[in-house]
Formats: sequence, structure tokens, C-alpha cells
Amino acid sequence: MTQLAPSTFIDAHAVAQMIGMDTGAAFLRARPRLEDETAFPLPMPAPLRPLKWRRDAVQAWIAAQGRPLTPGFDQAAARHAGPNVILMDAAGRA
Repeated sequence: MTQLAPSTFIDAHAVAQMIGMDTGAAFLRARPRLEDETAFPLPMPAPLRPLKWRRDAVQAWIAAQGRPLTPGFDQAAARHAGPNVILMDAAGRA
């Protein structure tokens, strides 16, 4: 059986998941800073919403930042480890 390739274009929610943010709205609020300070890829030019990004461009940006593609941070498990784990994760995403 052949696996389907992941979508080439992704929305803000998918970008947020890839970079470890909680929601697409949080990513969209942080987007101007990410673009200015870290050269985050620009969305595809399109007159309509929702904005879309190239998955491979976001993956390349993540690799350049030294972050895993899927952070795997589990806040429920971290609560048992202590508050500093949550603070360190938030600092890493800031």
C-alpha cells in the first residue's frame, strides 16, 4: 500500500503544531516577530484567507532553529515533574 504524501501547503494551525505553539491564533500573533527576528518563511501569496505556508519551508526553518519537528511536550506529564519544566518549555518557545 502506498502512503499519501503530506499536504504541501499547511494552515496556521498546522504550523503552530509543528513549531510547538498551542493554537493557530497564537502563531498568527507571533508571526510578525518570527518573520522579523528569525526569518520565518512568509505565507504563500494569495488574495484569500486562510493563509498557507509551504510545509517544506517550515520544516527547513525548524531545522535551522535546531528544534525537533514535533516537540512532543506533554503539559499533563510535565505538571508531575514540577513547574520549572513548564517554564523552561515556555522559555524555549519564546
